[in-house]
Amino acid sequence: MKQRSRFTVLALIFMLTLAFAFAFQVIPPILTFVVSSLGLTHSQAGALMSLFALPGIFVSIPGGILAKAYGTKHVGIFSLALVFAGTILSGLADGFMLLALGRVISGIGAMTIAIIAPQALSSWFEGKELGMAMGVFHAALPLAVIVAHNSFGRLAQSLGWRMPLFIAAGYSLITLVVFSLFYPQEMDEKEWTKPALTENLLAIKKLNTPVWLVALIWLFYNASAISYTTFASDYYIAEGYSVGFSGFLTSLFMLASLFVGPLIGSVIDRVGRELYFIAAGAVSMATWIFLVPRVGWNPLILGALIGFSSVMIPTPVFSIIPRFLSQEESGLGFGLVSTLSNIGILVGPFVVGIVYDKLQHHQTGFDLMALLALVVAGLAIFLQRFTKEKTMP
Repeated sequence: MKQRSRFTVLALIFMLTLAFAFAFQVIPPILTFVVSSLGLTHSQAGALMSLFALPGIFVSIPGGILAKAYGTKHVGIFSLALVFAGTILSGLADGFMLLALGRVISGIGAMTIAIIAPQALSSWFEGKELGMAMGVFHAALPLAVIVAHNSFGRLAQSLGWRMPLFIAAGYSLITLVVFSLFYPQEMDEKEWTKPALTENLLAIKKLNTPVWLVALIWLFYNASAISYTTFASDYYIAEGYSVGFSGFLTSLFMLASLFVGPLIGSVIDRVGRELYFIAAGAVSMATWIFLVPRVGWNPLILGALIGFSSVMIPTPVFSIIPRFLSQEESGLGFGLVSTLSNIGILVGPFVVGIVYDKLQHHQTGFDLMALLALVVAGLAIFLQRFTKEKTMP
């Protein structure tokens, strides 16, 4: 059954992940309009991204455990319902508190999706073409960023900032229907098991050091990347570029991932060397982000360079995790990685927003993003030395 259905599952998981990604990325392209309409500070604006990730710190590991106990389909349906409800609430908000509440609710569902999606793929593909599958999976977020940053800003300018939120909610509702109808039923109610939350949470302490290091890599990468996609449009608009062009420049961060991510996954399937990809991509990404507010280059060039650098990190991260875990530990491992990444998403944009409010310029914020990317490179180099015999093909 797995052999016949795994590409159907991949398509449905991609659609599921796209719903998470649209709900997550709907705010950055409309940030300028939300700030002016509701009178928000930049730290509050950054918090709208951070609050979306906050539930992930608490639900990622339980979400993986629940998916093991009740199946990906049931947990996925419930998660999509939360994404829909929270995004609609945000679209109806008339102030920061209600907007923040909507982000938290949608974040609970979305961050659960972020953990059950790669967990499901690692089970269905079981090592065969896993790099390719993870590459396709990681193309969902870039696609959402590209669509959002090239259309949502214009929609907000012409129809109001609420319209993009309603569109993101509508897509999650469509996905809910399709996923409910077509995702394979992995188990029936007779096969459900009691989720051993306490036992599994205690077992996290026993996960080996490489898994923790990979989780830290994903934490610092997301702190840098999400801060960039949150504030880049605002920076370019402040520099005098149009709303549409500013959104396009920001979307370049993810454009390469849409096309190159699956290719990198296929290369990794053949040659390995995941940590070399991560370290090289992180150093390059840090360099170009650092230069954004400092050089007079065509912003299209820097945007493209940042995008091609960033694509070298996500697929290798998720391809290397199963190497250090048994099938039984996979839910815990992906849960740990997702939990730490959400800490990065929580802290990164919020701190960068505070820095802007204090200094009233973006340059120091870009410096912080670059520093976070350099930490990724350092961790990858350390992990390569620590696990040399495991990461060499």
